[in-house]
Amino acid sequence: MAANAAAVRGAEFLDARAGAKHTTAAPEPCAAWQPLDLEALGERDPQPPRFVISDWLPMGYATLLAGHGGIGKSGIALYLAVCMAAGLPFFGLDVERRRVMYLSCEDRENILHWRLSRVCAHIGISLASLRGWLVVVDLVGQETVLWERDPRTGHTCTPAYGALQEVMRNHETQALFVDGVSDTFGGNENARADVKRYVNALVALIPPAEGAVVLVGHLAKPAATSGQTSEGYSGSTSWHNSVRARWYLYAETEGSDDNGRPAKTGDLVLELQKSNLGKTDQSIRFSWDETAHLFVGREIVGATPSDIAHRGRIEQDAILRAFRACADASPPAAVPAATTGPRTAFNVLSVRQEFPDSLRKGKPARARFWGHIEKLRAMQLLCEASITRADRHKVVTLELTEQGMRACGQC
Repeated sequence: MAANAAAVRGAEFLDARAGAKHTTAAPEPCAAWQPLDLEALGERDPQPPRFVISDWLPMGYATLLAGHGGIGKSGIALYLAVCMAAGLPFFGLDVERRRVMYLSCEDRENILHWRLSRVCAHIGISLASLRGWLVVVDLVGQETVLWERDPRTGHTCTPAYGALQEVMRNHETQALFVDGVSDTFGGNENARADVKRYVNALVALIPPAEGAVVLVGHLAKPAATSGQTSEGYSGSTSWHNSVRARWYLYAETEGSDDNGRPAKTGDLVLELQKSNLGKTDQSIRFSWDETAHLFVGREIVGATPSDIAHRGRIEQDAILRAFRACADASPPAAVPAATTGPRTAFNVLSVRQEFPDSLRKGKPARARFWGHIEKLRAMQLLCEASITRADRHKVVTLELTEQGMRACGQC
């Protein structure tokens, strides 16, 4: 056991867990049920909610990252854990630095080492620089259940939970990643009370003013076989209610293949489906990077109004340059105004190198493209024209106006 954990920090957890001989009972309810001192609260200014990652990862609570098995949750969760331990942005999202413990119940040391090395190389840091900030524990093949009801005593926190509590205290852990829920939860996922007590037991392990818990969980088989679900969790609704933020990772699809099924674009979308303390109109698109051998975040959707406006300006400028490239081609390439069919404005423009990468893939990107076209027409930078094909059939096209040509020179 010690040899297995030699290269990956966290051997203390394994040793402590092996020596644990008691269950950890929950505190007496009356000890925790103390009312707020409203008079004292009235004498100081209220503090707004705090986040490790604004809107996405609240301090003092649990966050659920869910998705289908094999979709890539562990890789993205481990990337986030490294970013938190290093205090570096997570694909453009600012992250507050925390001392992190990552419990891996599915990946062994060699896979963890491989993934960590790729993440660190992509971020530009050394793995050794995370010493003291990141503790990663390989628990594959070990007893990992942290919450399970003992029919004899009624206790629910297991010896493994007691060992985890001790090692987190020794490392002054602030953020806990549990990968995954099914390996550590021994209760009934459809029983609301079991789910709530499991989540509360883990939240009790972190500092309430600065800590965070990230739970990595699978969707149930019925949801997985549907390909995509709008819920992003399975089991009791308490999985939704017991966490303060919930992320859903899924494979992006568009259109349909020859069998009429949605076709995968190859990208992943991480959607913020719940944020009790922030706004939820946000998502991150991930694309596979062959050089990094990782899914890398390419685009943040809905981060802030200023971010959205900035992205819109960049995309509109790139669309104008693509129109200009079509006009300057020899012979000129006509850009049809059609929105459907085999040859549309999107089909013609998206093959140009000037076309923005952020609009190339996915149904939301295409919807944004057509929105930009309408805005550019309203700004009188584009206008309709027509050409006559060799078969004498007239085709309505889109062209740059004189004002649009001038705007291209300023892009």
